[in-house]
Amino acid sequence: MNMTIAGRFGMPAARASRARAFAERLRVPLEAWSVRRRWVVASCVTIAVFLLGADAWLAVDASGVQASRDALSAAQRRFSEAEAAVARLPALRNAARAPQMPANWTSADDIRVISQLAARNDVTLAGIEPGAVTGSGFETMRPVHVTAQADFDHIVDFFEALATLPVLVVPDEVTLKRQGASLSMNATLRSFSAVHPLQSEAYGRSRDDPDAFDPDEEVVFYDPFLPAALASPAEDARAPVRLVGLLADRLRGLALVEADERTATLEQGQAWGGEQVAKVDANALTLARRDGSTLALTLAQGDQ
Repeated sequence: MNMTIAGRFGMPAARASRARAFAERLRVPLEAWSVRRRWVVASCVTIAVFLLGADAWLAVDASGVQASRDALSAAQRRFSEAEAAVARLPALRNAARAPQMPANWTSADDIRVISQLAARNDVTLAGIEPGAVTGSGFETMRPVHVTAQADFDHIVDFFEALATLPVLVVPDEVTLKRQGASLSMNATLRSFSAVHPLQSEAYGRSRDDPDAFDPDEEVVFYDPFLPAALASPAEDARAPVRLVGLLADRLRGLALVEADERTATLEQGQAWGGEQVAKVDANALTLARRDGSTLALTLAQGDQ
């Protein structure tokens, strides 16, 4: 009985004694540590440093393993894209293939396609006459003489649309004359039946496309056959142009002009009636005329 009670109450005391002994060992100074204890602590520190260094090594990819994996993944992706592009090549070839053409392109085909093109562009044909074929191979050519009537814009559209024909048609000789309210056109078109241009759905009228020209380049289209009644005041001797002011720096220039009780601000490249502003500087305003001549207006001058 006494031994049982003593044993039960003695166990907590032994545990407390071991805890105190462990705490005393931790408080032992470093110089008093045993060799075994030093090796154990050094091993723990070494393992901890190795684990931290390995984690940092992987995080910064110092060995380049992750970069190699990314490069391999990108190469595999590009290889897959290349395989897909190669698989699409037959369909692309079929899409780019020229439409089926008659085995023998004749003068009737020339008349048909040119007549259809003229009708689409509001050009009234007065006559179309094919000539004799000359040359051989790719130089096989048939001249087609065309007589028609239309305004200037539709004639320009007609010539631009020649690029959409199934055979190469090139204008050779073109004569335009004013006839009443429209223009009379006499043209010789050269039809090369052995040359088939690649058709493109992206074809458009470049002069109506704002992205077809350099934005820094001013391009002005005008009708050189405008009636005299529609000419600008600068062309009318009874309506003199007077330069009122000039404002210019290194980048651009502005000119204020007055004509027939009208005022306008002009800059380089701008159209003024039938003329175009060629240059604006601190000294003068230079206008380019249709005949190739120029007119310079200065503040020192009065009416021109």
